[in-house]
Amino acid sequence: MNPTKNNSLTKFIKQTIPFNEMEVNEIVDYFHLLKLKKGDYFLKENQISDDYFFLEKGLMRTYLHDLEGKQITTDFFSENNIVFEVTSFFMRVPSETNIQAISDCIGYRISYEELNMLFHNKPAFRDFGRAILVKEFIASKKRVYAMINQTAEKRYQNLLSSKPEIIKSSPLKYIASYLGITDSTLSRIRKNII
Repeated sequence: MNPTKNNSLTKFIKQTIPFNEMEVNEIVDYFHLLKLKKGDYFLKENQISDDYFFLEKGLMRTYLHDLEGKQITTDFFSENNIVFEVTSFFMRVPSETNIQAISDCIGYRISYEELNMLFHNKPAFRDFGRAILVKEFIASKKRVYAMINQTAEKRYQNLLSSKPEIIKSSPLKYIASYLGITDSTLSRIRKNII
């Protein structure tokens, strides 16, 4: 067993749902090392998502194209988070989005089949999966609400305080599209805050 995987992934699983040591070690053994270089795709549009990925190190983003063909960043994934495209993964349909590494990334993946086998054989692991889905659903709802009832400056400040690693490591054009603003508006907001 990879000791790094055992430390980082085990800690993440235990923080989400309490497991005994033997159960968590059995679960961790199903995950396989995956490295991505900056710019590599974890998932491309029109592919069916088959990987559930624990991101140990690095930064990734989800994006899609608007009606004019521009890339719109819809989410960021930072270290110690689960990365996957929920609709494609669970419904087994082609993805409408792309998931791309913004920096070199390392983590551990488990396939759709392996994950479902764990869900079936380990009821406590179903609770883990449910906890991850609830967390992501809440974050998604908060983002939708913020796009409606918060100013661009407030959305930027929230991102700065909740996920500073994104501000430090992501190109400004990705951050601007994620916030629903232009690059020049983001530059102006950043100057005002400084």
